[in-house]
Amino acid sequence: MSVSETTLNREGSPPHDKKLVSWKEIAVHLGREIRTVQRWEKTEGLPVRRHEHQKRSTVYAYAGELDDWFKKRQPADDPEADAAFEPEPDVAEISPESGNGKANLEANPDMVIADDDFADSRAQITPPGPKWKQLGIVLAAATLIFVVAYAALHGIQPVVLSQKRARLVVIPFTNLSGDPKQDYFSAGLTDEMITRLGSLDPQRLGVIAAASSSAIAGKPIADIGRALNVQYALEGSVRRVANRVRIDVQLIQVSDETQLWADSYDRDLNDILHVQDDVGTAVAGQIRLTLNPSNSRRGGNAPSRTVNPEAYDAYLRGRFYWTNRGDLHKSIEAYQQAIQKDPEYARAYAGLASAYALLGQVPYDDLPPSEAKPKARDAAEHALQLDPQLAEAHAVLANVAFSYDWNFDSAEREFQRALALGPNDPTPYLWYGHYCIVRNRLSQALEENSRALELDPVLPLFNTVRAEIRYNMRNYDAAIDQGRRTIEQYPTYPLAYIWLGSAYRQKKMFPEALDSFSQGRKLSSDQPVMIALYGHALAISGDAVGAHKALADLQHLAESRYVSALYFAAIYTGLGETSTALDWLDRAYKERSDRLVYLGVDPIADPLRSDPRFKKLLEKIGIQ
Repeated sequence: MSVSETTLNREGSPPHDKKLVSWKEIAVHLGREIRTVQRWEKTEGLPVRRHEHQKRSTVYAYAGELDDWFKKRQPADDPEADAAFEPEPDVAEISPESGNGKANLEANPDMVIADDDFADSRAQITPPGPKWKQLGIVLAAATLIFVVAYAALHGIQPVVLSQKRARLVVIPFTNLSGDPKQDYFSAGLTDEMITRLGSLDPQRLGVIAAASSSAIAGKPIADIGRALNVQYALEGSVRRVANRVRIDVQLIQVSDETQLWADSYDRDLNDILHVQDDVGTAVAGQIRLTLNPSNSRRGGNAPSRTVNPEAYDAYLRGRFYWTNRGDLHKSIEAYQQAIQKDPEYARAYAGLASAYALLGQVPYDDLPPSEAKPKARDAAEHALQLDPQLAEAHAVLANVAFSYDWNFDSAEREFQRALALGPNDPTPYLWYGHYCIVRNRLSQALEENSRALELDPVLPLFNTVRAEIRYNMRNYDAAIDQGRRTIEQYPTYPLAYIWLGSAYRQKKMFPEALDSFSQGRKLSSDQPVMIALYGHALAISGDAVGAHKALADLQHLAESRYVSALYFAAIYTGLGETSTALDWLDRAYKERSDRLVYLGVDPIADPLRSDPRFKKLLEKIGIQ
């Protein structure tokens, strides 16, 4: 594809168009493997440009041109053709800047990335009843099985990981106490070490997040290195007796499985923060990082501070329930106990804030936003009074600002602060990506999604969010493709069915849409959001009787729990009853429903866009 010289700026790029400067970036932008996009260039005219130099060519492309080409052509994936295609090296990968030469290409096999805001393989328990809040346990086995097939399968789109930083995984610490009830302690301590190490030197050390760390527990070091693209692994064990704890740790170089460093710590629990700092300093020294003392704590308690052992124990329980999303109410209870034992425990307040933030939004809907979000804000502000450097608390304030207060300027500031303080934490990238959706910055949303995947490669949520972004871009075929691949690997993950079904609905593939939403209803035990989307699809497919049955189901649920007015509005929109739908949207406005801010971009609201009442509603929210 040629571009007129008159449309280019000095550097040869179309004005205001993002320039992608390697096969990696092109592949990530299109949501495909490098091998696939290289084949598309050769066989289907993908608009890729080249700089010739030193007998090699550096590829580059413009995002707008790629998007236009994709929309017009809608190329089909062909795994057999990809397998037969001989890929070319990415010059950007073997440039002197990388410092790794050809080894990068040989050591970075195609990666299968999945995500899940709920999954945590530490929960080795037979799944209980089919309640949404227990999905973390339901998905644990699926996550573990997925990692076994991680390097062999290519169902989920790869996200190529940066080689500019050393990468480390903390393998879940082994509980040697002999008491399975202490598993939460070793799991929580692992999470704490991940947080501590992630704050040491984020520019040069990337630390894999907790969910992916848990998913690889028990795997050989070589498999872990290939699956997560890490150079170092920290493993250890914990033995706790009353308020004494013994921690044995060792740092392993993945390439040859040699032990670089090992040590043991036998301390009182009130000295546990010092132990974490000692381990972090030793690990950084072995990896030869130059630490920045000002970043030595990413929003944790000051290294010199002691912690009440009972408060620390309760905090780890709260963190355990938060990480696996098994029961956020138990997480809140544990954080509150930690605060009671130690009212100056900043991170307990931050954890409490995060839990309340989730309870007041889709898909949980456990509390009305007017109850949950102010509690989240109050806890986050209290945390920052105790420790202004807490990235987690800034991220919660950003979440509340855009989803509840509708103060987008404040949200942007808080997100930037959270990302600067916690660059190794995937949650701020996840929430910032959603903020970018709301602000109709969809290309940036994809970038934030890729950053989250880099930090937490083994989760279904982040790939599901990728389908959500494609849906809001109105690239429904890409959303369907992404949704199908996610469900292939995680067939019991409800959120993936939302965006797969929504994309089918927009293409008027109603049987497929209804099947997807029906599966989502079953897997979520009839969560309100699933009933609403199913009812809306019935309505626009012409089944008014079925849609009214869904409305009745929501009314029945509302007698015993919170059900957002937004869900009723969705079904009435599908039925074409615009006035009634807008009445329910007015109620959702008073409730301050978190998904209301998405209506500026969500295709589901298209039938309402010409109505003056709807335009006025968006103006009141601050949506253009």
